[in-house]
Amino acid sequence: MKFWSDFYDLLMPDLPECPAAAADSALRQSSVAFCEQSLAWQTKHQPVLVMGGIAEYSFSPPEGTEIHAIINAVLDGEEIEPFACEKNITIWSRQTGKPRYVLGGPSSLTLIPTPNSNGVLAIRVALKPSATSAGIDDELFHEYREAITHGAMGRLMLSPKKPYTNIQLAPYHQQQFIIKTAAAGMRVARSYARAPFQTAILRRG
Repeated sequence: MKFWSDFYDLLMPDLPECPAAAADSALRQSSVAFCEQSLAWQTKHQPVLVMGGIAEYSFSPPEGTEIHAIINAVLDGEEIEPFACEKNITIWSRQTGKPRYVLGGPSSLTLIPTPNSNGVLAIRVALKPSATSAGIDDELFHEYREAITHGAMGRLMLSPKKPYTNIQLAPYHQQQFIIKTAAAGMRVARSYARAPFQTAILRRG
């Protein structure tokens, strides 16, 4: 794990007198936005033991993280869709049978329709830092620290009446964050289907 302070050599030289607490908060917010928009931080969730008659199951994310989305789901060797339109939810949520969809919420997933037998659900998920996280994954840091730093700088430079306020330069950093995050998202869109069903930080190239 890399702590927020590991970003300081890139962040602090352009932010005179910026408190560490403010820097950490901005880095955390930037990391969350980057992960939500790019889906670049993915991992294999521990197997979920499914029981007949029970539709909802709690997530067990790694410490300091939250699950943002379900990327891939396989129930007893058969892939099921990690999303469903409102019509499908309405129709299938009132039934029992072999699940066709899995829906991810803030802290749990729901199988639709409600399973009528036991089984094992394997899922790959996209992670993001939690509200109390002290840092991020090592590989995410090494691959995407520039994007995250740009996002944090853009936020901090818009702070009113601070020694590091820079209304003129903030839009540049915001734009760089958008560009680099979009590029990471495109790599994920091209690559995640070919990635092994395990922890995966999508790299440049």
